[in-house]
Amino acid sequence: MNPDIYQLAKDDKLLAKALADAVMSVGAQEGSILLLTPSGQALRFALCSSPTSDKLIDTQQPVTRGVVGLVASFQQPTINNALNDDPQHDPSVDEKVGSSTHSQMAVPLSDAYQEYGVVTAINANNESGFTNNDLQRYLEAAKAITARLAELAGGLARA
Repeated sequence: MNPDIYQLAKDDKLLAKALADAVMSVGAQEGSILLLTPSGQALRFALCSSPTSDKLIDTQQPVTRGVVGLVASFQQPTINNALNDDPQHDPSVDEKVGSSTHSQMAVPLSDAYQEYGVVTAINANNESGFTNNDLQRYLEAAKAITARLAELAGGLARA
């Protein structure tokens, strides 16, 4: 991935709105777009719909750690409503921002040409957690987010 897409995505108002709308549509407390670094070895928080956005932006997480890393590596969406009990959960981001992630949805951001990263929804407002219907809504949102990332990448390729 061209390293410049991160800066473009980070400042893109359409992506920020798409993320905020997606988070609201599934009743999540927060959500983020994490983009693969140029080396493909880490995911970097580009946009966050979160009260702790200032602590998250630019934070990197290796793709070899955490549920989000697995989603990026295997390109499979996931719902986990008992994250504290999951040995794959990497608590380092929670520790950094001083929060606790109980439930999470993570959906890969990719198209036929490129893998961009992952979009997450964190902590469902619904006590029972995220549902399959929520996942379907988030998959639709991920398509729109991926299309916007592809537009940004295409603009860079033409520049």
